Amino acid sequence: MVRYAEGDENLLKYLASIANDFKCAIGLVLGQVTAQRYNLIHLAKTPPFQTSDPQNEEKTIQNLTTVTDINEGWIADHARQTTRMLPGGMYVLGIFIVSDEELLTPFNSKLKSLLNGINKTLQAQSYLFGNGDNEKLIIQYSPKNLKCLAKTYDVDTFNVQPVELKLSQKGVKLVGFECLYQIDHVYHLKEEDSRGPLRKHIKVILEDINKHLETAIILFDNDLKDPDEKIENMSKKKKVPRGSSNKIDNHDDCSKPIPVAIFKKCKNPENYTSLEPLSISGQIHIIGEISLRLWLNAKASFGDAIVAVKEDLMRSLSTRMEMHWDSLTEEELGEEINSVHEPPRRVLITLPESNVTISDYLFPGEGPEDVKASLEELLDIKADSQLELLDLEGQADIAQYYGSQVPCVQSKITSTDSSKFMYLLGLGVAFLMLIVSIIVHFYMTD
Repeated sequence: MVRYAEGDENLLKYLASIANDFKCAIGLVLGQVTAQRYNLIHLAKTPPFQTSDPQNEEKTIQNLTTVTDINEGWIADHARQTTRMLPGGMYVLGIFIVSDEELLTPFNSKLKSLLNGINKTLQAQSYLFGNGDNEKLIIQYSPKNLKCLAKTYDVDTFNVQPVELKLSQKGVKLVGFECLYQIDHVYHLKEEDSRGPLRKHIKVILEDINKHLETAIILFDNDLKDPDEKIENMSKKKKVPRGSSNKIDNHDDCSKPIPVAIFKKCKNPENYTSLEPLSISGQIHIIGEISLRLWLNAKASFGDAIVAVKEDLMRSLSTRMEMHWDSLTEEELGEEINSVHEPPRRVLITLPESNVTISDYLFPGEGPEDVKASLEELLDIKADSQLELLDLEGQADIAQYYGSQVPCVQSKITSTDSSKFMYLLGLGVAFLMLIVSIIVHFYMTD
């Protein structure tokens, strides 16, 4: 069965521009799969492989002359870093090759190695959700005949199938979704685990948050949707005020994102087990806001949207946790006192000639110049000096947390037990004074 790949005709122009500058080039195909169709959103040329000489600090850039020159680990790492920037529901669909070599007929063994390497790398990243489909897409553009050919390669069955490309001005109709999710999660540190590595605790925290998210209820525009309902069938009709000549207002604005609300299920008090005071030595408190914005094909279902929302949240959260861990110094990892850490915040950038937004993450003190470097290196987007960032989360104000240290669970429990003890002690002293007063009274009378 022939599969289809649809996208904007500007993608073909992009491939032609690469052919003008490079004899051989490789890059990533970004998008999503809906109803057995590949929706092509963006093509990102992989930066030239860089090698460094131990005796020389300068790096040597290697341009490709043939497919055999491609470094598999370099491509796989490009896929990993790029996936971090993608919204939920979008993936690295495969790769594109600019070359006049005969690669697809027969299917080149080097391409199989490249796609298997990407698949293994993305599969190993927890909560990155990098593998949307086992069938990876390969697009080859030939500078000689100015044509594109495409096929799929199944990394499980090794099956190769033809793909029909449809690149036009119409492109792909996408619908946006947005949400601002409040996170307030407390992770209790047991005494026997408190000295373990921070990475271990971060992994457990992500697992716990993901477990709660799996059972969450998600509303779209304040409505609980049937997972099988198509997004394009969502009613855009809104009632108008009384007295208006029109009873129904036909509304079809796909450029306005659909608001999403996430409700976690509350814990059952009957199943709540109290913590032993002596078994808790501290806590990690994760608090803040996570901005979500993603884009799906109008023919996708709300079930797909639910999966994409959860993927977007966990992909963004796990990415910042990983980046935060990598940024910590040895002194910070060894802290044994209360401390406040500020992971990078999420900013959104709109792809050129599209309304789709991708993500980047900024640490305190970083700005548009840092985002510009990431766009040029990972997505091959030439950003100008007037780059606009959509900062929905904003800079965190952590001064309040430094002003008052967050007590651990043990201190709360100790405080409660101490209050009870002082209360009983006061009653005991009062009763003792009463007895002494009675004795003194009889002694003075005699």
